[in-house]
Amino acid sequence: MLPFRSDIARLAEFIFSQVDRDYVGRAREAGKHVIIAGENYGQGSSREHAVIAPRYLGLRLVIAKSYARIHWQNLANFGVLAVEFANPADYDRIEAGDELSADGLTDALGSATKFTVRNQSKDADIAVRHRLSPRQVAMVLAGDQIPLVRSRT
Repeated sequence: MLPFRSDIARLAEFIFSQVDRDYVGRAREAGKHVIIAGENYGQGSSREHAVIAPRYLGLRLVIAKSYARIHWQNLANFGVLAVEFANPADYDRIEAGDELSADGLTDALGSATKFTVRNQSKDADIAVRHRLSPRQVAMVLAGDQIPLVRSRT
């Protein structure tokens, strides 16, 4: 994979291949998508490629029990919203293929740290929270750091 580090499209073909061989195909089919994760999501993945490649495939939201610090910051830098389960037991209430929605997300991020994600497939609400600073919220809403900087110049 190292020879592909500057070829994001090629690098993306290997994302999560060790843990989920079907991720790339499902991500391409779905376009914009969500990852549901356990404890310390992103641990060992401090390089920006760990976010850029899944973002290239359409990743827009990660809901996790907790995050590795540097990866969490990189998610915001590249416009991926990182939220945590308000109740970590809710992790077990979501299955691969469930359709999730977060209506009013822009307003929720601007005014609160908690909001609800709707599991349309199971007709259930899941409370989540974010720890993003106003600067990080602005990056996520802009799509990543580059469009945010561009909009301010």
